[in-house]
Amino acid sequence: MYWTLLAPSPPRILAGAILGLPLAVGVPFLYAGHRRSYAWMTLALAPSLVLGLTEVVANPAMRTWAALVLFDVVAALALFVAYLRATRSSSLPSQTAP
Repeated sequence: MYWTLLAPSPPRILAGAILGLPLAVGVPFLYAGHRRSYAWMTLALAPSLVLGLTEVVANPAMRTWAALVLFDVVAALALFVAYLRATRSSSLPSQTAP
């Protein structure tokens, strides 16, 4: 999404909006603490992760910005997964022996 800021054009702005829309929609649900929103936000980060990896490898001119975006996406993904693992026991049904 960094390329929408550096050299804006209608297709780039549209692509940036498409990548950012799931994140913007999910933020209120994350703030409210809905566990399912953390689960689907990990999936919503996948396109940004793929774009960041591609830009780091294939575009030397944007490598610094792409690395920064990639770092942010991986950090957010790690935090979402950590939250899901930490709250896992409270969402599973109790397994008592009959």
